[in-house]
Amino acid sequence: MTYSIGEFAQLCGINATTLRAWQRRYGLLKPQRTDGGHRLYN
Repeated sequence: MTYSIGEFAQLCGINATTLRAWQRRYGLLKPQRTDGGHRLYN
């Protein structure tokens, strides 16, 4: 099952902006991307 960044952030109890920052700064997360460039987490 895949989740949008908003859905995944809500499941984790954090802000979507925080997820984006962690991905950018630390490379901790490697989400898939849709053709439109949207992040998908699984």
